[in-house]
Amino acid sequence: MTTEDVSAAVKQARTVMRRVQEHLRGIHLTLGAKDESAGFADVIYHESSPLPALNYVIPRRNTAHVPGSHIEDGLKLLRQRGRVGRVYFAEGLYPPLFIGSLRELGLVVETETPMMVYRPQQGVLSLPVLPPEITINRVEGQQSMGIWWYVWRNAFYDVVTSTVDPIILGQDLRSTAQGNQIDLILYRYAFAVGVVRMTVHDKSACIAARALMKDYYTPELMRLLQGAAVRMALDAGCDLVFMPGETDAERQLCRDSGFIDAGSMVCYVESSAIAVPAAENQPAEVQPVLIL
Repeated sequence: MTTEDVSAAVKQARTVMRRVQEHLRGIHLTLGAKDESAGFADVIYHESSPLPALNYVIPRRNTAHVPGSHIEDGLKLLRQRGRVGRVYFAEGLYPPLFIGSLRELGLVVETETPMMVYRPQQGVLSLPVLPPEITINRVEGQQSMGIWWYVWRNAFYDVVTSTVDPIILGQDLRSTAQGNQIDLILYRYAFAVGVVRMTVHDKSACIAARALMKDYYTPELMRLLQGAAVRMALDAGCDLVFMPGETDAERQLCRDSGFIDAGSMVCYVESSAIAVPAAENQPAEVQPVLIL
């Protein structure tokens, strides 16, 4: 590979991760978060939800470097609102000096979430043949909201949600009407055994949540469900589809379908938030679901 090829590949990877970052930021705002300026940093803050994905400092758009003082101002704004200080951004978009500033402020890595990406130019999706007993349909409105309420409370489903693109049950109708959300249901002999949710923003789509009944789960069926979501996103005009690959198994499942590893979304947090143990009988972290 020539130097020019390497440079082009790095530029493309940054472009993809910049779009992923902007997608997540845009979707968080549609979920009710507010955007407040702190110089070359922005503060994303949700008044009623403490979810980490809805409360963080992020570099301002089209900014290559953010002074540490601006990050510190953003963290102060979060603390004033009763939120833990966090900084959230796409890996590789900012110079080492930026990471050094975060460490000088006493921040440490909390999470690194790998992103798996599919783009039409990568080739045709590799998917299992759809069995005759399986159908996959798009649902909207009240039906969309109802299926997720049902799945979330049903112990017979394995539900995979994203820490970077949370579900807010109760905003389904609004999100669907605005074109920010697509829900698909997988039926086996007319019985709903799987469901997938995508968020849509500026021609990009994120596969944010998936669920399959435990008794019917197979990797092939999950690939069918994810593949149907990708096709629906492409039909809706998206030219980039991504999803978090938070485990080795999830990432391999994506690769088997034609996704590629694209980078990570990284969250830095105040070291005190890592050091303090969870209270007895309390969850260690907030689940990525908000019920309104």
